[in-house]
Amino acid sequence: MTIHWYKSIVITLVGVLFLLAGCAVTQPAFYRASEFKPESIGQITLLPAVDSRIDKNVAVNLEDRLRGEAATILKRKGYAVVLSGASRETAELTNDNLRGADPALIKRLGPPGARWIMVLALIDLNVVGNTDKAEVSGFLYDKEKGTLLWRDTGICLVGQEGGIFGMLINGGRGNIAISDTVNFLLASIPE
Repeated sequence: MTIHWYKSIVITLVGVLFLLAGCAVTQPAFYRASEFKPESIGQITLLPAVDSRIDKNVAVNLEDRLRGEAATILKRKGYAVVLSGASRETAELTNDNLRGADPALIKRLGPPGARWIMVLALIDLNVVGNTDKAEVSGFLYDKEKGTLLWRDTGICLVGQEGGIFGMLINGGRGNIAISDTVNFLLASIPE
């Protein structure tokens, strides 16, 4: 009888852990297999992140949470990364523009000498209740050829703790979810 009692506690704890943090992709990552060779990429130019949220009530530092985190992950994977400043083209980008980018748009992105351009877009950030949800899309373009090499979208749910710990981290709500989502999203980029 005692063994069954412990077994039910373990199953309950594992279930609670899955509810507190979880990430998922909406579709498998898109690769342009014939052109996407990670070893041929010399330097990725990371453009400013795009805020594509419909509801922008929650303030987010996209520079640190999206771009900074992405640069760190890409460098850890062995890619050379340079951060590019905003331009007129990047200020007007939306998630729909990025998904359906035509060669003319791709060739205008980033500085003139850059070849591989990456853009991350924050699609959704929901910090209502005890669970934060973030959705981020990523795009890697070959500017020289005007093609999309990689595209992926990640969604993460992160449970917030209650009590004193919850009050301490409440000021940065959503930041953990965004960081986790970027980590999860860029896992599909090969090393």
